[in-house]
Amino acid sequence: MDKPKLLIIAGCNGSGKSSFSRAFTPKETTSYDYDKIFKANYDALIPSDIRDVMAHNLSRENLESSINHSIKNNLNFCYETNFNSTPLFWAKKFKNVGYRIEIVYLCLNSIQIAKERVLIRFENGGHFVPDAEVEERYRLGYDNLNKHWSFFDSISLFETSKYNSTPQHIVTIEQNTIIVTNHFPKYLDKLLPNIKERLMN
Repeated sequence: MDKPKLLIIAGCNGSGKSSFSRAFTPKETTSYDYDKIFKANYDALIPSDIRDVMAHNLSRENLESSINHSIKNNLNFCYETNFNSTPLFWAKKFKNVGYRIEIVYLCLNSIQIAKERVLIRFENGGHFVPDAEVEERYRLGYDNLNKHWSFFDSISLFETSKYNSTPQHIVTIEQNTIIVTNHFPKYLDKLLPNIKERLMN
């Protein structure tokens, strides 16, 4: 019997997680769109100084409930993340109960593109993210991926810098074995040096 699967769709703000997650997510997989749930919770709350914090707390509670339900019932699960904070917290929980852990990381070649995408989304009714947070999430997401990539049973990188274009596959590494590799963008040499080193060996 195949292991149940956890799929993590990761990338900084504006990288296209919500836009492309459905294309990456297999059928019969419970999918949790944090940004969508957060906005719904935020819009439902009365305006206050702690509205943002409350919306995040509610969204995390929703996520935890969905995760516990999936694990209890041995269901495939997918969630989206910037991969900037406690990147392996949920992944370890799934791995400890026998799940196969996969990550798809959507790559942008600059922080400026991320900021521009966030602004476009906000102008079209999406939630606002301050520039400082976008910058931090961009940097930490790559830092954590570079540090923890070998934790995953499968890792796939996709280029999404070109707006309104289909993600371009960069590389897939399965159990530390390179399965498919295309052109590795120059900007990733500095952002993901450990993965670059693996590709060179």
